This record gives sequence, C-alpha cells and structure tokens, in this order.
Amino acid sequence: MRTRLGALVGLAASTALLAGGLWLGLSGAPGLQPAALAAPPAASKPDTIRPLHRIHVQNDVECETCHGAAATSAAGTDNLLPTMDTCGACHDVADDTKCGTCHTNVAEPVAAARRVSAVQKFSHQTHLADGMQCTGCHRAGAAGEPSIPEMARCRSCHETASALKDCEVCHAASEPLRPVSHAPDWKSLHGVDARLDGVSCESCHTQKDCQDCHSGDNVRPRSHRLNFAFDHALEARGNELSCRTCHEDAQFCSSCHTAENVLPRNHSSADWVLGASVGGGRHAEEARFDLESCVSCHAGGESAPVCADCHGK
Repeated sequence: MRTRLGALVGLAASTALLAGGLWLGLSGAPGLQPAALAAPPAASKPDTIRPLHRIHVQNDVECETCHGAAATSAAGTDNLLPTMDTCGACHDVADDTKCGTCHTNVAEPVAAARRVSAVQKFSHQTHLADGMQCTGCHRAGAAGEPSIPEMARCRSCHETASALKDCEVCHAASEPLRPVSHAPDWKSLHGVDARLDGVSCESCHTQKDCQDCHSGDNVRPRSHRLNFAFDHALEARGNELSCRTCHEDAQFCSSCHTAENVLPRNHSSADWVLGASVGGGRHAEEARFDLESCVSCHAGGESAPVCADCHGK
C-alpha cells in the first residue's frame, strides 16, 4: 500500500515539474513572452461630433448662425450642417488643443455624419418664407437636441390627401415609402392594426381610401352579415356614428331606400300626408321639428319630385 501511494506521489511531482519546465521553456523562447499572449489593446472608437445644440441655445445662438444655408435650400438632399469655416466664425478652430470640444476622438477626427434624407424634395426655403420657425418642426428632445420631424408632425399642418396624392410634394418617386409593418400579407391582416391604431393609418390614408377598397361587396365589415340589408336599421338607429365611419353621405342610404321603395315607418301612417287646409298632416309637423331628417332623403326641398307634387303648385 505504501509502495503504491509513493508511486502516485512521485508521478504527480514529476508531472508538475514537467509542466513547469515547459512553461519556463516557452517563456524564455523569443516571440513567446507572456505579454505577447495577452489580449490586444481595444481599438479606439470612431469619432463623432458631440451634441452641442443645448449649449448654443443657452448662449442665444440663432439657428441660422450655423445653418444659414437652410434659407435657400429647396431640396431635402442639401447638406445644411455647418462647416469648419462656419464654426471658425466664433471658435478658434486652429487651436489643436480644443478639438475635443466637438470631436470625441481627436486622434482620428472625421466630418460629422449626415443623415440620409427621406424627403428629397422637401424645401426649407418654402417653410421659412411662410414665417415658420425652426423649432416648429425640429423640436428639442430630452437631451436638448433637435429631432427630425416625423410624419405625424407634418400632418399637424398638412392635411392627408386621398390616394397618396400629397406624398409627391416632398417625396420623390424613387423613395421607398412603404412602412416596415406593411409586409406581403399586410393587405389581408391590416384590419387588426387599423382597429388598434387608426391615427397611424391617417398619416398617409384618408377615410376615402378605405371606402374605395371596401365599397360594394369587396370587403364587408364583420357586422355586415348576409341578412344585414334586412336588419341593419336596428344597428343604424343604435349606433349611427359607426355607420358614418364609411357612409358619410346620407344619399348613400336614400339612394338605396328609394330604389327598393323602402319608406321610414312613420311614412306609412294614415295621417302622414293630408291636405294643406288641415295643416298638411303629420309630415308637416315632423318637418318643422326635424327638417334635416327630411332633406337627408328629399335633398331638393320643394323642387324634389316627391315634394313638388304638392309644394310646387
């Protein structure tokens, strides 16, 4: 037992000596110093321009002092960032010890990266000529830096036009304007997002755009069952605003009711139309009380065919 234990101890010691000798040999070999096996130093980060708008605003520096070219810019592709000469009008750009004021990597300085514009035909000149202020579109964020206006901000002044007719005012035909959310199956699934966030849809689409596609028998709402033509009056009386989401014009209703000879229930009463000598009947009372309801079908007033028989005499 002692003999076997001694053999194991000797083997462990020999292994340790061998490993130590191997390390000493490697460390003494040229080109294999321990320092050479360490991780290389981290590469320096690329240079960027520090956000300095807040400091300039606090010192009452006007936007046009640095971005003077905006006043004559008629294209979104124009580079309106200040140049070194622009900065040199106020700062000593020849002093190499102050490069760190703007540059994060003074050893490898580069020009400020410019965002690629998504509105190639946008005109700063037009907006400034109309008296708009820079901060009206480029509002400061949490860090005090002005932001690029999103579509919703443009819509606060510019009304959405049907069939995307107003897009070409600022956007070139070659610009990819399709949102990322509009995947190949968007046409089939967009109803879910439209119900959850209709405001986002309205940035590009009007209600008419929906109606043009959903009109007729193309795509009916889930509420429009197969027998909807017979019982829709119940829902129309209970939720008229919901109907007007698609059917804004009252003529949509009257044109169908007239063609199908569908009359309102009160029109069937025996006293609905009486002679003028007895006051005209119940319809005259209803007209005096709610004339708007009458003209929703009889838009021509006294000149409408159904009215002219009596009122036109």
